Amino acid sequence: MEIYSTIIATIISSLVAVIFGHKTNKSNDKKALQENLDTIIKIAIEYPYLESKSFANSWKQYKCEETDSYIRYDNYCTLLFNYIERLCKHHKFNKNKIENEVYVKDWILLHRQYWEYPHNPQENNSGYSIQFRLFIEDYLK
Repeated sequence: MEIYSTIIATIISSLVAVIFGHKTNKSNDKKALQENLDTIIKIAIEYPYLESKSFANSWKQYKCEETDSYIRYDNYCTLLFNYIERLCKHHKFNKNKIENEVYVKDWILLHRQYWEYPHNPQENNSGYSIQFRLFIEDYLK
């Protein structure tokens, strides 16, 4: 009888550890996402043209220019789309949960040219999952 008590206690403590670990990981992921979002916002405040519609719409024409502003925009958009992908994974691609946290539609539409005409033609295909690419393409329809 004592062996059964030990087994049951071990199973219960293991389950508690797994549940606690899972909740801790989710909490850490949420904190990291918030830190990423804060970084994106700080960059946009420091360089407001990165969120300018006229600048974003000039990407296709000037993406190959080696100017600080277009290099910065390329890096900014990479950071932005990487953040959106992490947010999607965190919420298991549940559009309602994602949009309740951050209204990504405006960002995706604003930076449409960056997504559709990447500096490296294979960048999106090799850099992002199919599920994420479909998520983005759904907004761009």
